[in-house]
Amino acid sequence: MTCPSCGNAIEIHDAFCGECGKALPAGTAPPPVVIHEIGHGEPPPTPATDLAPWRGGEVALGVLVIVFAMIPVVLLSGQVGDLAGRYDTAARVWASSHLMGLVILGVVWQFGLKGFRVRLRGDLRTGLREDLRGNLQSLGLNLPRTRLLWSVLLTLGTLVGSLAATGIYSALVRWLNLGPLVPPDIPSDLAFPGIASILTFQALAVWTPITEEIFFRGFIFAGLVSRLGPWGAMAASALVFSLFHVDPGVLVPIFITGFMLAWLYRRTGSLWPGIVAHAGQNALALLAAIFLV
Repeated sequence: MTCPSCGNAIEIHDAFCGECGKALPAGTAPPPVVIHEIGHGEPPPTPATDLAPWRGGEVALGVLVIVFAMIPVVLLSGQVGDLAGRYDTAARVWASSHLMGLVILGVVWQFGLKGFRVRLRGDLRTGLREDLRGNLQSLGLNLPRTRLLWSVLLTLGTLVGSLAATGIYSALVRWLNLGPLVPPDIPSDLAFPGIASILTFQALAVWTPITEEIFFRGFIFAGLVSRLGPWGAMAASALVFSLFHVDPGVLVPIFITGFMLAWLYRRTGSLWPGIVAHAGQNALALLAAIFLV
C-alpha cells in the first residue's frame, strides 16, 4: 500500500502516513479477502490447483522422502513375497503398492495438508467436517468443474490418447531396434491366480491410481503451478512421475501419460477423471498380462 499524497509505503491499518504525516483517507486499505466457505453447495471460485497452500519447497521435501522410503518399501515387500512362496511376485507387487500408497498419504499430509485448515465455525463437528472438505478440495478430490458428459469425454480421450501414445512409442522403438528403450513385457505372474486376482486389481487398478494421482497431480503438480505456471508444472510433475517408474523403457510413455493426466486435472479441476483414466489404463494392462501373455 502507498500513501495517496506522497507515495510512501504504508501499512494497511495506518491512520497517518509516516513520511508526510497526512491523515490517510478512509478506504485506503484494500477490501478484505473473502474466504470461500466450502460445503454450502456453491462451486469453488478457482480450480483446486490454485488453492494448494504448499509450494515448491514442500514438493521437493515430499519427493525426497518418497525416494528414501522406496528402500524400506522394497525390502519389506520382498519379505512378503518370500512368505508367499510360488506367488512371490504377485504378493510383492501387492505389498509394495499398499506400502508405497501409505507412505504417499503420509507425505502429502505432513508436507501439504497438515498446515491447511478451513476456519472452524459453530460446533466442533461442523468445523471438522468443513476442515475435511477443505483438505480434500485442496488435493482436487472434489467433483469436476466441467459438466458430466464433458468430463466423461475428457477422461476417455485422455485414456485413449495415453494408450495410443504408448502403442506408437513401443512400435517405433521396436522398429528402430532401440533395445533398452523398448517397454518391458508385463509378467503374467504379476497377478494372483483365479478369484484372488481381485486383490491385484484392487492394488494396481484402484489403490495405486488413487494414491499416485494424489501425489503426482494433487500434490506435486498443484504445488508447482504458482512457480512454473500450468504448462511448466505439467511437464515437471510428468517428469517426476516418469522417473519414479525407473525402467528406461517406460520413461517416455509414462511422461506422456503423466502430462496428459496433469492436463486433465487442470482442465476439469478434479482428480477423479484422472484417477478413472489411470485406473482404466492399469486395468487394461493387467488384463493383457493375464489373458494375452
